[in-house]
Amino acid sequence: MSTITASPWRTTTEVTEYLKVARRTLNRNMDRMSYGVHYFRKDPGNKNSKIVWHLTNVEKFFRTPVAYKKKTV
Repeated sequence: MSTITASPWRTTTEVTEYLKVARRTLNRNMDRMSYGVHYFRKDPGNKNSKIVWHLTNVEKFFRTPVAYKKKTV
């Protein structure tokens, strides 16, 4: 029997499977995301603790279009 939670906070594995992105992609973009808004560590005092992601905010982050600069020649 699985327990359904209403919490939007999900593990890295759940987020990567849902968004169909690699774990490395999440890690590469962490500096562009906000701690406490997009993700946080289960044990903030331990830098090696697991990261928990806010699924809705991370989904919005990846769905936001990026404006590219046109090259001038």
